[in-house]
Amino acid sequence: MNWRIPAAVALLVFLAWVGFEIGRAGGDIKIARVAADNKLFKGSIHGKRIDRRSWSLDFDTVTMSPDGQNATIAHVRDGRIHRINKPDVLMKADTVTVNTLSNDLAIAGPVTFTVQEGAGRTRTFQTTGARYNGGTHLLDLNHRATITEGSARIVVAKATVNFRTGEVSLGPIEGTKS
Repeated sequence: MNWRIPAAVALLVFLAWVGFEIGRAGGDIKIARVAADNKLFKGSIHGKRIDRRSWSLDFDTVTMSPDGQNATIAHVRDGRIHRINKPDVLMKADTVTVNTLSNDLAIAGPVTFTVQEGAGRTRTFQTTGARYNGGTHLLDLNHRATITEGSARIVVAKATVNFRTGEVSLGPIEGTKS
């Protein structure tokens, strides 16, 4: 009986078909495209809270994360933190990272905040890093800060400014004795 030859051919065809299917398995899956950061040049970005505007920043460049949650802003020329029924706090900063969900700002590099206190008084805060919480209106200067008002100048290890109440909490004062 000559059934061994057709069985061997059938087995080879079956093995070839299995090998072909294994080889092409998974080949039809498309690789997802990775989203890249979006960049914008020279513009203005605004944050809003429920009760009104929160802040606005005029910038040279902004890079948005692919999910749109974070924006990294370079060279803030004219930043403003809005206060209810009071003049805006002016800000100039090197780099600001905005969390668009929480409305918070993380500021890196040299930064200057200028606060108009009324009756011609101006208070200036200079530091190298800060955080602004848009929900609580708290500015946390978590690095060494120089505070100037008129001819008075003070250097502190850290400071917290509540823009809602006007309270300023100072950390240890740093100074030298001549």
